Amino acid sequence: GKRAVWSYERHESACSNNYTAIALDSTIDQTPNWMRGTLQILSARAAAFTLHGLPLQTFEMERGVHAAFRCLQSGHNTGKVVVRIPFTDPAPAHGTHLLSGGTGGLGLLTGKWLGESGVSSVVLAA
Repeated sequence: GKRAVWSYERHESACSNNYTAIALDSTIDQTPNWMRGTLQILSARAAAFTLHGLPLQTFEMERGVHAAFRCLQSGHNTGKVVVRIPFTDPAPAHGTHLLSGGTGGLGLLTGKWLGESGVSSVVLAA
């Protein structure tokens, strides 16, 4: 996002490296050829493994959610904070599955998915 983007003056007073802020939302519209070329360069570097993504910190859902939020609150993290949701087995085919809100858009899609996943009985409740 654009929150807390440093000004050039602030960066010059704090760091000795080069800094350029680019607002991609307006750059894409104003200079599409430059943006296309830049994306091609970045794509080539990523393919050659000379460009690396931001560091990633992973926390487990069952025990690490609080630690993940503390990490974000500290303001010292750089990169991505990810909470991993453990894999669960699909819904068992036996029994009846009750979907509250099942007649809405998401409920209908969920009911369809359950049917395609082998569930034999689904109740869509409004």
